[in-house]
Amino acid sequence: MILAKSLIKNDITRRRSQRGSVYPFIRLLASPLLRLMAPTFGRRGIEGVANQQLKPPQSPFKKGGGALVTLFFIASFLSGCGTAFIASKQDDIVTQIDVWSAENEYGKAFATLDYVKNTHPQYKELQHRKKSLLIQATEYEQSIDKQIKQYIKNNQWAQALDLMDQAKEKYPLADTDTDNKGLAKTEKNLIEQQQKLLGSIEQKITLQRSQWMIQARPVYQTKLNADPRNDALKRQLDALNKEAKVLSQKLTLLSQQAINKKHFKTARLRINQAIALDPSAKRQEILSQLNKHSKKSYRKKTSRKKQSQDKAREIQHNSLLQEIESNYNAGNLIATKQLISKLDENELNDIKIIQLKQELDRSITYAIEQLTSEANKNYTDGQFYQAIERWEQVLMYDPENVMAKKNILRAEKVIDKLTRLREKQNN
Repeated sequence: MILAKSLIKNDITRRRSQRGSVYPFIRLLASPLLRLMAPTFGRRGIEGVANQQLKPPQSPFKKGGGALVTLFFIASFLSGCGTAFIASKQDDIVTQIDVWSAENEYGKAFATLDYVKNTHPQYKELQHRKKSLLIQATEYEQSIDKQIKQYIKNNQWAQALDLMDQAKEKYPLADTDTDNKGLAKTEKNLIEQQQKLLGSIEQKITLQRSQWMIQARPVYQTKLNADPRNDALKRQLDALNKEAKVLSQKLTLLSQQAINKKHFKTARLRINQAIALDPSAKRQEILSQLNKHSKKSYRKKTSRKKQSQDKAREIQHNSLLQEIESNYNAGNLIATKQLISKLDENELNDIKIIQLKQELDRSITYAIEQLTSEANKNYTDGQFYQAIERWEQVLMYDPENVMAKKNILRAEKVIDKLTRLREKQNN
């Protein structure tokens, strides 16, 4: 035990002798203050202050006298609260400002200049330097603004955002409106442009998804009717129905926004799509008001001659609609599809046409499934000509049906082989 205590005591004595002086302790006390000053002077400035002001002097005193000097030094340092750097006559702040200026570190430079006292020997020179520094900072802001606008023009948003972050790090945005207005304006413009683009993209996604939903949901419903015990398909259709309601709400909002901008044609298109996805009394009322407004506006702006021409077109359009409906009711799906293809874009956006087209798509999908099933059965039974006839009917409904085309070629090859075998047998 005595030996262990002796070893510990010797180790403590050895560690104290290795420290040499109490000045590292001073640096330990001063380090929190230096950290507080870091945002003002910057890392390099503070490290320079620490290394310069806290460097242990080569004192001739022994340990006893050194302790008194140490206590005096700590008291002086704490009372100064770090401002000894600025007040010292030995500090070359101008050189440090020039270094920061070259690196575009204007935040550190201006923060340091704000701490300079009028008793500093470089005070007048620094005030003069501050004016030129403001000019340089303004030019820097203009350069950043120009680069970011170019990035936005080239659709390089990652580079624009990174550059903005770098600029704010070098020249932090002030709490007041007196400094770096340029960077604040640039950042505001960048955010506005980004939000505008994101809003436009989101709207495109909504419109494309809505158009797909209008066409796809009836197909899923037809498939479920053919396979009513398919639970996975039921869940898919339920998810689509929920999404359709959300899309319908978004389309209704877009329609109201278009009405506020007096874009009534666009408003009618959007509300028709919303009704096709999720009909409601509110949406029907919006469509009715749009139709009334459209008629009033049309009568005011259109001449009588033009009105008579449009009236003739309307009669022709109604006649075409009646023909489409009569063919569909008679089960002439191909003729109905051909007649619908004659309609222009505005007519296709009519709610009656949208609903009729949905029903037609469901019927065509069901017919293709039935014909494909019959064709496969005919092929299996060796009735190749009948199978080809069924697949050709499928192509009449869907000219791009890849499977029908492949199956026709396969059936024709089989018929060709059988014909050759029969010819050989006859010979």
